[in-house]
Amino acid sequence: MRKNLFYPLFVFLFIGCGNKHSITPNLDLPGYQLVFHDEFNNNKLDTTTWGFHNLGKRRSAVNLKEACIVNENGELEIRNWTHINGTDTVHYAGMIETKENFTFGYYEARIKFDIEVGSWGAFWIMYNNFKRAFTPNDNPNETGVEIDIIEFVPVNDRYGCHNLHWNGYGEFHKTLGSGEVKNGQLKGYHIYSLLWTPEEYIFYVDGEKTWSSIDGISHVPEYVILSTEIQDKGWAGNIPKEGYGSFETTSNKMLVDYIRIFQKK
Repeated sequence: MRKNLFYPLFVFLFIGCGNKHSITPNLDLPGYQLVFHDEFNNNKLDTTTWGFHNLGKRRSAVNLKEACIVNENGELEIRNWTHINGTDTVHYAGMIETKENFTFGYYEARIKFDIEVGSWGAFWIMYNNFKRAFTPNDNPNETGVEIDIIEFVPVNDRYGCHNLHWNGYGEFHKTLGSGEVKNGQLKGYHIYSLLWTPEEYIFYVDGEKTWSSIDGISHVPEYVILSTEIQDKGWAGNIPKEGYGSFETTSNKMLVDYIRIFQKK
C-alpha cells in the first residue's frame, strides 16, 4: 500500500521534467532542438532572462518597464496607454529583449495583437553592431541585420509584414521587405516564425510561408525583442485625440503566449 502512495508523485515529477523535451517546432524540422523558451507561466517577467529595450523617450512615447507584465492568463502583456494632465499628454509603451544572443535557428512565438492605430507591435531580432555598420561596406554577414519576424500594423485592414535592415540607419542603410501580408486575417492568436540559415531567411504565419530572402544574411549572434511602439502620423496611422486610456483601462495591448527558439543539434 505504501508503494502506491508514492506512485502518483513519481508520475507527476516524470511528466514535469519531460515538458521541455516535448516542446517541438510548429514546422517539421528534424534535428532541431529547443535552446530557449519562455511560456510566461511564472506570474512575473523573468528578469534573469529578459532585459528592457530602449527605456525612455522613443518616437511619440516613453518606454517603461511597467508596460511589460505577465498577466493572470500566463501571457506576456505589453501595454500602450496615455496619461493626460491638463495640456500635457504622454503616451507609454514597452519593449523587452533577451539577455542571450542567438544565430541560425528557428524562432517562433504565438502572439495576439490587440493594437490600435498610431501604434504597432513586433517580434524581431536586433544586431549589436549597428553603430559600426554606418559605412558603405555592404557586409551584413559580419556586422549583423535587424530581422523583423513580424510587425503588426493596424491600418489597411490590419496587416503584418517582414523586414530586414542592415548597414546601420543612416545614409548607407539598406532594407528589404515582404510588403503587406495577411491583411484582415490576423485577428486573435497566430504563430509567427522565422527559419534563419546561413543561406536564407524564411518567414511563416501559422506554418504557411509568407516571405523569404537570400539577401542580407547575418552570421553573427543577435538578441530577440518583443515590443510595442507609438508614433503619430506614421505608417500605423494617427494617435487618437483621446489617446489609449489609462494603464488600467487600455485595450491597446500585445499578448504573447510563448516564445521558443530551436537550433540544429
